[in-house]
Amino acid sequence: MINVLWKHRIIIFIIFLSTYAILLRFHNLSNSYIFGFDEEYYATYAWTLVSDPHPIWIGGSASFLDYYLGPYFTYFTAFLLWISRGDPLFTGYIAGIVGTITSIAIFFVGWRFFNLTTGIAASLLYAGLPMTVFYDQKYWNPMFVPIIVLVIFTSLMLVKKSPWWWLLFTGAVGAIFNTDLAPLPLSLIGIIYFIKGKYWLNKKIVLSCTLVFLLFYWPLLVFDYNHNFSNLTVLSRYKKQVKQSGAKFDPKGKYLSFLNTMGRYWYLREGRPNADELNISCNSQKTSPSPWLSSLSIILFLSFLTVSFMSKKEAYKILSYFLVVSFGFYVIYTGGAFEYYLLMFITLFTFIPAILIGHLNVKLKPFFWILILIILALGFNTVFNSSDKFGLGAKKRLIEKVMGEVGNNNFSIEDMGVCHTYEGWRFLFKAYGKTPTKSFTDKHLAWMYPKEVKNDIITYEVFLSQWGVIPDKNMIGYTKIEEGGFSAYVKKIK
Repeated sequence: MINVLWKHRIIIFIIFLSTYAILLRFHNLSNSYIFGFDEEYYATYAWTLVSDPHPIWIGGSASFLDYYLGPYFTYFTAFLLWISRGDPLFTGYIAGIVGTITSIAIFFVGWRFFNLTTGIAASLLYAGLPMTVFYDQKYWNPMFVPIIVLVIFTSLMLVKKSPWWWLLFTGAVGAIFNTDLAPLPLSLIGIIYFIKGKYWLNKKIVLSCTLVFLLFYWPLLVFDYNHNFSNLTVLSRYKKQVKQSGAKFDPKGKYLSFLNTMGRYWYLREGRPNADELNISCNSQKTSPSPWLSSLSIILFLSFLTVSFMSKKEAYKILSYFLVVSFGFYVIYTGGAFEYYLLMFITLFTFIPAILIGHLNVKLKPFFWILILIILALGFNTVFNSSDKFGLGAKKRLIEKVMGEVGNNNFSIEDMGVCHTYEGWRFLFKAYGKTPTKSFTDKHLAWMYPKEVKNDIITYEVFLSQWGVIPDKNMIGYTKIEEGGFSAYVKKIK
């Protein structure tokens, strides 16, 4: 029996890893799923394709850059919403599946390019740490960043075996232009390898890579042709966009935010709302990291860089290049110090403690494995005891109660949030109740649903707010409804 289990140990571990990752990512997802502005934007945009199928050439814009991404993520979202008949919860489960696939990919990358210990430890950390679990429960375009980074790393590791692996690299770079631009700096490493290895002399490889890239990028070429080459001239407007957005070059602030994230990487406190842990606009209940944990991450990072530059292993060097470039571009980027910009660094960092364990004395290894198991146990406890008061479940219950007051009458929705603004209310009312006649999101998103913007007489007025927020207007005559972390104030005005 033992021999049989040992013979099939890889399959057994993959089954365990998959079950472990899915269990954490699907736990209470119907209530804890985060649906905010980013989710509403893409869901609203994608729904235009479901309700009125037509070709689109662009997706969302990238940060403050005034650069538009490709449309494939929007098409993918439209397909999911078509299957679910507009219920956004389905996309949350898809995000969890993508996170599970990423966990498995980390195992194979760690196993094949480092060793089995690295594959097991790194994949368990990614699958079980609360930070990665919470991000993997969020359906938005950055959710593909970890898997794209792993694909780029894998392709560069394999090109020496066959130059045709450059097609995989090119496909991953093309996918970046349709999801999130954060991993784009890593493509510079690939370009350097491509030039140094003289792969550019192989005309078949160059032509094939060009065709693969165009497969991903051609809609943006159509867009540029019809919009005065807006994307291709983005750098000429960079200073203007920086000034308009208020972005600034702040390496010190970025480094401090990096320390914050790398402390939170190991541990998030139980009982906190998962939405607050990921909220980029307010840190009201966000876990403050221990300086010791932040220091641990820095020590591990620097230790690995030392090991990698002393080693002759190609995998160590490429991983170190990826980490340095990821960290460097985050620090010098003039955009905000948002934690999700570090998703690619976090994904790559999971290999570091796993690799360093392999360099320890045999007698010390059991001690560090015990530490990892303790960290995973704490993470399991955090995920299973996280608060869902700002999740989809509370919103659905609140919408149901509001619709009980409003009935079939016309109504408007306005927000009075502090930390939880732009919570996707219009799309959620449309999905689980009735489409508001007027909405505070109309000023941002109405261009996607112009036929739904009406000047009809409003019978009911609904104000939506975070629980505990003191209203900035007189609420006399309004019926107050509370559910989870949200409040609604409803009043008949006609």
